[in-house]
Amino acid sequence: MGNLIADIFVTVKDRYALATRSLLSLLDNTDRSQFRLTVCVDGAFKHSEDDYAEPSKLGDMQELRFVLERNADYVLHSRANEGLGPTINRAVAQIKSINDWNSDMRACQPELIAPFIVMCQDDLLYSRNWLPTLASRFIAFETKHSLGFASGVECIEHKVRQDLGGGMVLKDWIRAAQMLGRREYWESLMPISRFDPETGRVRAKPNDGMGSGVDWWLIRNHENSVCRTGRTC
Repeated sequence: MGNLIADIFVTVKDRYALATRSLLSLLDNTDRSQFRLTVCVDGAFKHSEDDYAEPSKLGDMQELRFVLERNADYVLHSRANEGLGPTINRAVAQIKSINDWNSDMRACQPELIAPFIVMCQDDLLYSRNWLPTLASRFIAFETKHSLGFASGVECIEHKVRQDLGGGMVLKDWIRAAQMLGRREYWESLMPISRFDPETGRVRAKPNDGMGSGVDWWLIRNHENSVCRTGRTC
């Protein structure tokens, strides 16, 4: 048994089989006492075979719902597909409310206060004890290198700023596939805006070949983002 390390939120749209595989990998490789799990389903589940070109997806949906009912601490579900920006806003607001509730100094429950938030996509596979490993390495280098986020996903398309050895590198830019950061830092970057300064348009969901740009909001758009505050990852 371990101490609570993080509130993890996983974003899901309609890749039911992929999301189920990823969630089962998360559960198999992470001490359940070390995290609270919030799963954010963006858009309604389909309820009949008529809703599908491939009826087999109905079974995938039911399997995912079974996993959520038995393992998720919270499921945030929007009927309409609203996009990744609103989904993240909702998740962080929910997580903030839980930790604020347990932080009341007149009735504090420190064992229920999570120091970190981790955002994860629904297509990740996990290695054993990834969470304490990632968190401990973040803590070890946080002050020396002014870290904003850490990730267990290698972002080969982004330039290495410094090689720390032991498989660890510093990069100013990382993907939103997985991002671990201090809860207070996450909160300082919310809410993600509907207007996307990267495109000059309404933020994509993603859709129509456009990414959501939520990673850029966290990395370089918000006034408290990684690049605008001299942090790295």
